[in-house]
Amino acid sequence: MATFAIAVKVWNPADPSRVAEVDALVDTGASYSWILRSRLEPMGVQTVRRLKFRTIEGHTIERDLAAVFLSAGGYTGGDNVVMAESGDIGVLGAHSLESLGLAVDPVNKKLMPLVVALGL
Repeated sequence: MATFAIAVKVWNPADPSRVAEVDALVDTGASYSWILRSRLEPMGVQTVRRLKFRTIEGHTIERDLAAVFLSAGGYTGGDNVVMAESGDIGVLGAHSLESLGLAVDPVNKKLMPLVVALGL
């Protein structure tokens, strides 16, 4: 697992003029990206569904997912992200990295373009 911090732009796909820049921990061990609800709701981002997550301590928590567009490392993509609550950590996870077409260079702690394999 590789982790390091990065600035991520996030916006509402229904209103691209509403953009926020957030700091996130790049975490290849996290499936979803986590962005604070308090940053998403002012942009009019809407919940699409609710999921259960198991914490590292073994507790089950529930969080809402929201559809957004993201930009990191000069690349843009769309994804469903977790609407994180106060006390949750901002994370750029594996789904978003794949959507952005990015891989992680853990040695140099940076993002790099991904070469995608065809499933033929």
